[in-house]
Amino acid sequence: MKKYRVWAEVSLQKTAENMRRIRNVIGPNVRICVVVKADAYGHGAVPIAKTVLENGAYMVAVGDSNEAIELREAGILSPVIILGALIEEEIGWLVSYDIIPTVHSLEIVKRLDEEAKRQNKKHAVHIKVDTGMSRLGASPQRAVEIAKMISASEHLVLEGISTHLSSGALQDQEFSNKQIEIFSGVVDEIQRQGIQIPFCHVANSAGIFKLPHSYFNMVRPGIAVYGLYPDKKKSEETGLAPVLALKTQITFLKGVPEGTPVGYNRTYTAKRNTWIATLPVGYNDGYPHRLSNNAEVLVRGQLAPVVGTVTMDYTTVDVGHIEGVDVGDDVVLIGRQGDNEISVMQLAERVGTIPYEITCHLGKRVKRVYVQ
Repeated sequence: MKKYRVWAEVSLQKTAENMRRIRNVIGPNVRICVVVKADAYGHGAVPIAKTVLENGAYMVAVGDSNEAIELREAGILSPVIILGALIEEEIGWLVSYDIIPTVHSLEIVKRLDEEAKRQNKKHAVHIKVDTGMSRLGASPQRAVEIAKMISASEHLVLEGISTHLSSGALQDQEFSNKQIEIFSGVVDEIQRQGIQIPFCHVANSAGIFKLPHSYFNMVRPGIAVYGLYPDKKKSEETGLAPVLALKTQITFLKGVPEGTPVGYNRTYTAKRNTWIATLPVGYNDGYPHRLSNNAEVLVRGQLAPVVGTVTMDYTTVDVGHIEGVDVGDDVVLIGRQGDNEISVMQLAERVGTIPYEITCHLGKRVKRVYVQ
C-alpha cells in the first residue's frame, strides 16, 4: 500500500460486518437508515454510503443539502434524507435533487409545497417531533398540525416521522422511555386522523442496543456503523469492529542528551539520553493539541509516548526504548500494531471528549485509504 504523510485506513469490510451485526440485533423487518453526515463522521461519506446501501441500508441520512448533493453527484440514487433544519436557499435544490427534508414547522412545509408545485413534483417529507431534546423538532401538538397540512397537499407526501433520543447512551433509561411514549402518542393521534405514516424512526445507535421498543419500523445507526459506541463498557458487548485506523510515518530522528527541552515552551525535557521521532501530523490534521505529553503512539508494535506539544503540523515522540527505529517506519495513532492497540475511545477519554469528535475532526490533509 502506498504511504502518505498521514492517512486513515477505512475498512469497508468491517463497515459491512457492522451492518450485519446491526441487522442481527434489530431483526429482518426493520429498515435501516444509516447516518453519514459530517463526511460519515470523518470516514468519507461517498464510499461509506455506497457500502452500507450494498449491505442492507434502505436510505442514508445527512446534515444539510450540500452533503446530500455530494451523494447524488456521486451517483447515489437511493433515498437520502436531511436530518437538519432547512434554510430558504436549500429548498429548491433539495426538491430538484429528490432529497427528503425533515420538517419542523408549518412555515417550511408551506415553502416546500410551493416549490414542489413550481417544479411539478410530488415530494416526500418527514416530520421531526421534539420529545425532550429541545433543539429541533415540532411540539407534539404542532406535529399533528403539520401532518394534516402535508396530507392536504397535492405536491407533498408524508413519508415518515421521527424524534431523537437525548440520553440513549445513559444507564438510566427513564427519560428515553418518556420520549418514546410521547412519540408513540403523536403517531397514534396522526393515524387517528386517517393519515398513514410509512416510516416511524426513533432509535439511534444507543437505542438499537439498549431500547428494542424504540425500533418502530426503521432505525438510524450512526456511530455504531463505524464500530464505535459512546458507552465504553457497552461498546465491548456490541460486537462492533472499529472501521478506521489513523497512521503516519517517521520523517526525522534526532538523538538528544538528557536534559534537552522538546517542543514549544519546553513543556517536556528528556529524562535520559534518547531518540526523538518527528511525525508529520498535528492538530491541523485532527490530532488534538490536548494530547501534548498525554498520549502514546505505536512504533514497531510498541507504545511510544508523545513528548512536547502537538503542533499544527508535527508531533514528537520518544522512541529511545525501541530498537531498530528508522525514518519511514509506520506509526499508528489509532488502531492496532502488533499486540497493542490504541482506540478512538482512549484518545477521547484523554482529552475529555467523545469518540465522534475525534473522527469528525480528521482534516483534509488526512488521506482516506479504503481497504476491503
